[in-house]
Amino acid sequence: MKRMLIVVACAAAFAAGAFDVRVRARQGNALVYADFETIADNRPVSARGGFVQLVAFQEDALRKSTFKGLEGADPPAPELVHIKKDDPNRAMKFDFALQAPNQWAGVGVEIHGLPDKDGKPVADDVSGYKSLSLQVYATGVPILRIEVISRGQGMDLASGYPQMTFKVLEGFNTYKAPLKGFAQPAWVTDTRIDPKEIFRKLTAINITTFCDQCTPMQGMVIVDNVVFEK
Repeated sequence: MKRMLIVVACAAAFAAGAFDVRVRARQGNALVYADFETIADNRPVSARGGFVQLVAFQEDALRKSTFKGLEGADPPAPELVHIKKDDPNRAMKFDFALQAPNQWAGVGVEIHGLPDKDGKPVADDVSGYKSLSLQVYATGVPILRIEVISRGQGMDLASGYPQMTFKVLEGFNTYKAPLKGFAQPAWVTDTRIDPKEIFRKLTAINITTFCDQCTPMQGMVIVDNVVFEK
């Protein structure tokens, strides 16, 4: 979508960018939502210990979307990988396959910013930030979707949360999305919510590979440094 500002970074700049993100976070100019450097209960968690899991959906239950992540994880979780040999920095990775015919289908990762409390999501107020950046390498899919979620905060939706899509470029790149560009899909008519209210009570971010009127698709997605920036 044209509302998405894309910033391309080469592999060398990617490593430097990861360092800069942490510096900015310490200076109060950024919130590192997930950098995938932390493990709890033998699975990756967000930068502040929030739950991370893989999710899949499809229109036809006989043609299920499938994924591969961390072996043996229950619920399913992405695996952690090193971008370059001998580089201690880690990113999350999952493989996916979308089947046809399906009117819609997808595979993605759901990232909670904070640990759940008493089994319920805990909200972040990120409304004071201007953009969300993330670093992505993806194959087998032309676009990805970022969706912002608020559950247990009085704004629960079965689907149709504010979202933004972006074209996947070749290589490992940084993509930057202005928060003001997020919007609910046009097909949502009866449960319209101001995206600003979601950002005031954000509980999770979904990063999803998806298709509409699907043809078979398969590939991988690697994500690192999901960061809110002022």
